Amino acid sequence: MSTELNAAAEFFIEVFTELAVLFIAISFVVSYINQKLPPEKVKSMLSGNRGYGVAVGLGAVTPFCSCSTLPMTIGLIQARAAFGPIMAFLFTSPLLNPFLVGLFWVSFGAKVTLIYSTFVVVLASVSGMLLQNLNFERFIREDIRSPACSANNAATQDQSSSNPVVWGKLLKATVKQFFSFAPYMAIGVSVGAFLHGYVPQNAFETLGQLHVVLLIPVAALVGILLYIRASTMVPIASSLAAKGLSMGAIMSLTIAGAGASLPEMIMMKRMFHWPLITAFVALVFSTACITGFAIDLL
Repeated sequence: MSTELNAAAEFFIEVFTELAVLFIAISFVVSYINQKLPPEKVKSMLSGNRGYGVAVGLGAVTPFCSCSTLPMTIGLIQARAAFGPIMAFLFTSPLLNPFLVGLFWVSFGAKVTLIYSTFVVVLASVSGMLLQNLNFERFIREDIRSPACSANNAATQDQSSSNPVVWGKLLKATVKQFFSFAPYMAIGVSVGAFLHGYVPQNAFETLGQLHVVLLIPVAALVGILLYIRASTMVPIASSLAAKGLSMGAIMSLTIAGAGASLPEMIMMKRMFHWPLITAFVALVFSTACITGFAIDLL
């Protein structure tokens, strides 16, 4: 077996196993919370302008990557939370989690981390408001939106939130939801594994030859095509910074790679129709470019 194929196979096994465990665990916890927490309370917390602050705060404290944040997004959809805050959470969670912010602080210092965090918070909120005002909520798939398909509802039919949890039904419904996502997850991780095995790290270094006007959007585009977790991205970013790549390009690559990877887009096809996926990716790409140019200017 070639070195590249071996690396791709190891990546697939590691990441698919990790995502499967995270997906089931997060779905189970979210379903339990949805059962015990009245939907009216969730709607109240995540509605109006205050809802964006709650959603961004929730995203900032959940240490999820772009793929593992999807189960909680499903839970918020099925709890009938406002659409704009849901999308703000989906933007924020993989980009502003404590692990990523901590690594940035250690690697690049307080100033860069503060600029990065500020732009993520502001642009995530603006993106959520824009998608809600343009009524992109209509592009959520009905079987995801319907409470009849949620693990929470399947496990709690004909019982109130004050009654005991039916753990077996809750787990069974959670696993069923996972299997509906598994083919999309397998395809997405396969793409990520191929890129991981066959795209050398020094390919990033060739970006430095581009003019800054092209460098930042190209870096964002490269990030979107890859599956870059925080634990992988920050060491790569540190290496690229040491080789002279501009900090703006590094931030652009990081935001795009962590916020809207190609494997995530494949998994999102199980949840959303293409117009919403396209709009989401375009907004992450714009966020990456705006933040990258701002950091280079500042």
